Amino acid sequence: MKMVRVVFPAEEEWLPVSMLSIHPGLLEILEELGVIEVVNEKVDCRDLYRINKIARLRDTLGINLNGAILICDLLERITELENEIRQLKEKR
Repeated sequence: MKMVRVVFPAEEEWLPVSMLSIHPGLLEILEELGVIEVVNEKVDCRDLYRINKIARLRDTLGINLNGAILICDLLERITELENEIRQLKEKR
């Protein structure tokens, strides 16, 4: 089992692509699919969490790229809905 961890300095908002240990082809595919945004050869640090999740799903569970992206989208949506429910309960 291959574990991938994306580490970045917490004070940075954008991380240079050159600091990532991810194949440039994969980054290009993720950008084309709209999963991440690369601006001036830098990636938004929030996107690194998505890249990390996708890599873990692929490496640990053997899920293909499209499936891993879909799972990440669904997990993010579930988190958003849970936050909405929590906020609505607090307003009562």
